[in-house]
Amino acid sequence: MEDTPVDASTIIYIAKADAFEDVGRVISTLLVPAAVWREAVVEGERIGAFEVPRIRAAEVAGEIKRAELSAAEQRDAQAIADEHGLGKGESEVLAVAQRLGRAVVDEGRASRVAHLLGVSAVSTLLLPVVGVRSGNLDVHDASALLSRLAAAIGARSDVVERIRNELRTESR
Repeated sequence: MEDTPVDASTIIYIAKADAFEDVGRVISTLLVPAAVWREAVVEGERIGAFEVPRIRAAEVAGEIKRAELSAAEQRDAQAIADEHGLGKGESEVLAVAQRLGRAVVDEGRASRVAHLLGVSAVSTLLLPVVGVRSGNLDVHDASALLSRLAAAIGARSDVVERIRNELRTESR
C-alpha cells in the first residue's frame, strides 16, 4: 500500500509491537494527522507511555509522516465528526482517506463510516494479510508480524487463528 492515513490505535499498536520496519514493507508511509499525533504522542508523553520514543524514532526514520489537512479536509473532518459521532483523530484520518481511498482504523464505528465514505479500511491486525497479498511479506514474516501485533493489541485467539488461516490460504 502507498502512503496511508492511520489512527492512533494503529501507531500505538505498531510501536508496542516494535513493528514499524515490518509494517513499512506493507505501507510505504504511515500518515498521521495532527489529532492522531496529539492522542498517540503528546498524550502518550504526558502519561509516560513507553511506546512514544518508538513512534518518534519512526517519524525520524521516515516511516511516519505527519499529515497536514487542507482546509477542505478540515471541513470534511468536522462534518464526519458531527454526522457520525467519531473522535477528532478518526475523523481526520477519514477526511484524508477520502482523497487516497484507503485507511487503517481499529475502531468499529470508524470502519463502518469509512465504508459509507467509499474508503477501503483495514484493521492493524490485518496488515500481515495485506502484506502477503501485495507480495511484500512472505507467509513466515507475516505470521511473525501477526503474532507481535496480536500480543500488542490483546487480540482474541479465535480472531488470530482466523487470520492465520487466511495467511495460509493466501500462500497457496
